[in-house]
Amino acid sequence: MKMNKKIASLGLASVIFIAQAVVSHADNFSDQGINENINISNNYASSSGISVEMADPQIYHEISPLVSQQKKYSIPGDKGTLISNAWRETGDGTVSGNTLQWEYQVSAVYQGSNEVERIRTTWQGSASLRNGASISLGISGSGVSAGSGSQWQTVKTVEKYWENNNGSKESSWRSNMIVTPKVDYRSGTIGLINTAMVKLKNDAKTYEISSGV
Repeated sequence: MKMNKKIASLGLASVIFIAQAVVSHADNFSDQGINENINISNNYASSSGISVEMADPQIYHEISPLVSQQKKYSIPGDKGTLISNAWRETGDGTVSGNTLQWEYQVSAVYQGSNEVERIRTTWQGSASLRNGASISLGISGSGVSAGSGSQWQTVKTVEKYWENNNGSKESSWRSNMIVTPKVDYRSGTIGLINTAMVKLKNDAKTYEISSGV
């Protein structure tokens, strides 16, 4: 069966997971702020559409606290609400060998009665690095390295996106950002920006809203 889901940028991911985002109430264009109490779903779907169970996020939260942000945009003309969600591990991530890793998830969610032509979540990570250290989104083709030398440099990953054009009202991605080597990462500088975009049927415009952690 042909799938209408794709990830694009300058490369394709080899492994694709879709996670259902759970969103809370907020005012239009509201900033839910940075917190350590994110509520995510207990299920995610693989690229084949088969539902699989993931670890209980409350258990995961006890092991590694999360930071999250949600922002909403009320689409003019009473056409519904577009939501951007982003979460990641707090602090300086988890040490694995010579790397630092941060679990993360991003999503775009449309709430409303209109039909969706396409919905996209686009994200990018960043960190302050030196001596040729690199950062990636855990997706092939997303890694970027700092220049040589001991001066700290803000390095941004290649931007990636996941888009659904099959009528779905959400689009999401979960993976882990990776920095290597860990000694050339400047503590407290990891960042993640997510932009949600939706195109409604019979509407010439696209609508966007961003969140970041």
